[in-house]
Amino acid sequence: MNKNPSIRIVDIAQMAGVSPGTVDRVLHNRGRVSQEKREKVEKIVKEINYEPNMVARFLASKKNYRFAAITPTFSSGDYWALVCDGIDRATSELKKFNITIEYFRFNQYDRNSFLKAVDEFRQKEFDGVLIATLFGEHIVNLSRELDGKGIPYIYIDSGISGENDLAYFGGDSFGSGNIAAKLLLKEVGPDADIFFAHIRFKYHEISVQMKTREQGFMDCLSRAGYSGNIHHIEVDPDDYAPSLNQLKYIISKSPGLVGGIVLNSRIYELISLMEKLDEPLRKKVRLIGHDAIERNVRALKNEQVSYILSQRPELQGYDAIKALGNYLLFKQKPEKTNHMPIDILIKENVDYYNNYKL
Repeated sequence: MNKNPSIRIVDIAQMAGVSPGTVDRVLHNRGRVSQEKREKVEKIVKEINYEPNMVARFLASKKNYRFAAITPTFSSGDYWALVCDGIDRATSELKKFNITIEYFRFNQYDRNSFLKAVDEFRQKEFDGVLIATLFGEHIVNLSRELDGKGIPYIYIDSGISGENDLAYFGGDSFGSGNIAAKLLLKEVGPDADIFFAHIRFKYHEISVQMKTREQGFMDCLSRAGYSGNIHHIEVDPDDYAPSLNQLKYIISKSPGLVGGIVLNSRIYELISLMEKLDEPLRKKVRLIGHDAIERNVRALKNEQVSYILSQRPELQGYDAIKALGNYLLFKQKPEKTNHMPIDILIKENVDYYNNYKL
C-alpha cells in the first residue's frame, strides 16, 4: 500500500486510466461520473490509502472559527496562568486555519462572577467552547444550553459524568486523591490526625475537582484501615487568626505526627499560615499539595511540603484547544476522557519537571 503523501490527483488519474477532472469529481463527489470510472478511481484511492490535502483545502476556504474559553482570572505564575499559556500556544499554532479565541474570565471563588462571565459569553456566537468546570451545577446548565445549539464543548480541570461534552482534558481527580492519601499515610501513619485546608473556600462550596480529590483521598483511607481523626480548616489569607487557633489545637492535641493537604494549587497559602506556628508544632506536620507553580516549588525545596502532585496544566489547555480545532476542521473526534500524567514531585526531581516545556 502506497502511503506517499506526494501522490497527486494526476497520478491517480494515470493509474486509473481516467482524466484528472474525473478523479477530482469522484474525490469531491460533484458532477456526473460513470459507474465504471468511479469504481476505477475508488479502487486506486483505496489501494494507495490516498487522502486529499485537507490542510490546503481549509486554508483556501477562508472560513473563520471562533472559540470561547471560560476560565478563572489569575496572577502571574498561578495554576490558571499555566493552563492559559497552553491554550494560547495551541491557538497560535491554529491561526493559519483562521481560528481565534476569546476569553471570558471569572473569579473562581465567586459563583456570581462565573454567572456574569457566562452571560457575557451568551451575547456572542462561537463555534466551540472550552470550559473550566469549577462550579458543577452551573456547568451542567451551560452544557445543556450548548447541547441545544449543537455547539461542541470541552471540559478542563475536572470531568463531569453524564454530560455530552466532546472531551475532557485534565487530571484524574479521584486517582490523584488516592495517591495523595497513600503518600501521606506513609509520612504520618494510619492513626494520625489529618486535616484538609480549604483556602478561601467554604467547605460546602469547594470545586468539582476538589470534591472528587477528597473522595479519592477518603477512599484510600478507608481501604487502608485508617483510624485517625479528619479535620477541615477554612483558611482566609486575609484573616489567619481563626484557622491558626484551630490548627494549633489539632497539632498540640495529637500525640504524633499530623498530616495536612490542600486540594487545589494553593498549598503556599497554608505554608504562610504554618510559618506563624512555633517551630515544635511545625515540625509535627507533613504536607501534600498540588501543582508545580513557583510558590509551591519553593516550599517543596525548603522542605515545608513533602510532596507536590502535578498534572501538567499547560498540556491540558494545549491539548484541549488542539482537539477542538481538529474536530471542527477535520472531523477528528477525540477520546472522551484524556487524563494527564500524575507526577509525584519531591525536591530532588522538581527541577527536571520544570525543565519540560511544550
